[in-house]
This record gives sequence, C-alpha cells and structure tokens, in this order.
Amino acid sequence: MKLMRVLLLFLLPIYAYGLFGSKKNITVIGNLECGGSPYKAVTVELWDDDAFNFDDKLNLTHTDNAGKFKLYGEAREIRNIEPYLLIKHNCDNGRHDVRCTYTDRYNIPKSYQGMIYNLNKVDLKDATVRRKTKCY
Repeated sequence: MKLMRVLLLFLLPIYAYGLFGSKKNITVIGNLECGGSPYKAVTVELWDDDAFNFDDKLNLTHTDNAGKFKLYGEAREIRNIEPYLLIKHNCDNGRHDVRCTYTDRYNIPKSYQGMIYNLNKVDLKDATVRRKTKCY
C-alpha cells in the first residue's frame, strides 16, 4: 500500500502536467543537402524534450526533391516546449551510402515557440556533435 502511495505521488504531477498546460506550437522549415546537392527523402522528426518523462514526437516528414521540408508540431505543456529535430539520413562525407544511417540532432531555440524557425540550408556531410551512427 505504501508503494502505491509513493507511485501515485510521483505519477500524479506528471499526468497533471499534461492536463493543465496549454497548447504550444512551432513550425520548422529548412533545406537539406548532401555534399552540396539537394537531399531528397530524408526523414525529419520534430520532438519536444521533456524533463520528467519520455520526449514527445510532435511530427515527422520527408524532404522533397529539392531537399526542402516543413514541419508543424504542438504539445500541451505548462512551460515552453523545448523543440529539437532528429534528421535521419545516409549522407557520409558528402556521398549517399546506404550501409550506415546517421541521426543528427538540431536544437531549436525556445524563443521560436508559436513562430516559424528557419533551419536554413544544412549540408549533412557535416556531422553534429550529437551524431549517432548505425551501420549494417
């Protein structure tokens, strides 16, 4: 019974956090390249970094033939959302290589909440500090 109370006291604020917050949103646009050429069909995910529970995936899209993307996402939060992008691709030193999948994280300033954030042109040959690599 004590364990149940402890769990309830721990979990209740987490659930209330989502119930009593207001909807926050962001739109992100950008243009992705691999070695200076437009990079099509790249997976772009918009996430909200949550401190108390698992991060929330807000939306997902793929780049078009010109390497462009546009994502809109919203979440119910008491505080500001802390958005970031996960870009999953096969660009290795400017060349498309299906043997490995790379995931780069791009943090988005919280000040763009409710606005459009332009990531501008990003060449995925340049690894981010948080790049993850998975090879087959």
